[in-house]
Amino acid sequence: MKKITVDAKAFAEAMNKVSRVLKKSAIPILEEIAVSVKAGCCTLAATDMDTWLIAELPACGDDLSFVFQRTKDVMKACAHFEGELALSLDTEDKKNWKLELCCGQRAATFTVASHEDYPECGTIEDGISLRLNAAALFRRVERVRYAAEKGCLDRRPQSACVQFREDRVFSLDGRRMACDTQPDTVFPVPCLLLGDALTHLRAFGENEVAVQIGAHKVCFSDETLKLYVRRYGVDTYDPDAAIPKAYREVITVKTDELLRELTYLKECIGSCTFPYVRFAGQELSMNVPSGRFTTRVSMVGRGDLAIGFNLRYMLDALKQFRKEPTVRIKLSGPYTPIVVEAEGRSDFALVLPVRLRDEMAA
Repeated sequence: MKKITVDAKAFAEAMNKVSRVLKKSAIPILEEIAVSVKAGCCTLAATDMDTWLIAELPACGDDLSFVFQRTKDVMKACAHFEGELALSLDTEDKKNWKLELCCGQRAATFTVASHEDYPECGTIEDGISLRLNAAALFRRVERVRYAAEKGCLDRRPQSACVQFREDRVFSLDGRRMACDTQPDTVFPVPCLLLGDALTHLRAFGENEVAVQIGAHKVCFSDETLKLYVRRYGVDTYDPDAAIPKAYREVITVKTDELLRELTYLKECIGSCTFPYVRFAGQELSMNVPSGRFTTRVSMVGRGDLAIGFNLRYMLDALKQFRKEPTVRIKLSGPYTPIVVEAEGRSDFALVLPVRLRDEMAA
């Protein structure tokens, strides 16, 4: 029988943090949290093999390790523990290890498994490092990750990942791009990281984190938590190559008004395969099999340039700035990228135009 004691609240918080990585898996052990205690440090780990979350907290007692078999049930019990939590591990029956949790008058017993089959995360050797605020980076990633293409990670990681290149954080799928620039935060080497994995930066709150960039993984860490994210390469795109150098029209429009009218068109056309909008003057129009729909929005700076764009992509781009009172839409020609930005912001969105059929452009 091996036994350790930990702070119940700290243990429950650590489980809550690392469990965010867990999801349904064909490998049952990947749906559970692994626990290891060595030299007075209790380590809790969870992984989906691409992303790791590892939390550490002080512990007193024996060295031991195991893997929960009902992590969700254990978390429910730990939520009701307060004060000193004792964990006793009975490995006498090699097929059915028993773990007893005792906290005051409350106790719970669970079946656990050996740690030997749980995958090891490894460490980053000779990594390039920097320090940054986790919450600030998370906000930057949330601004841009919608423009990453879904379901093409094996074929085109550049389109499926959030890309880091110098002071730029961006994503693009070949038809649109979202990009944020922070001159005071420069990544020393280019990186491709999965946007869904970077959402776990929320677990650090407002803390500053150390970032270690290795050949195959990037590690974000503070004093008690580590996030390892798989790195998909260095072949990043140069976003400046896609931005027009001059504009024929720079239009200013109220964000909520344009969102409202584009939402009207979206709800009218239903599940249209090609939701293309003609944008001419102050009029927005769509020709679809069910009919023709039009609306108007007030704006400043509009000329005679007529363009077409994908309704869904433009809605996504505008939602990036939904809290801003106005946005600027920059147009350089009917077949060059449409740039959307807001005053005082460091980010922008880019949407490729579409070539409209003659009958729609007439």
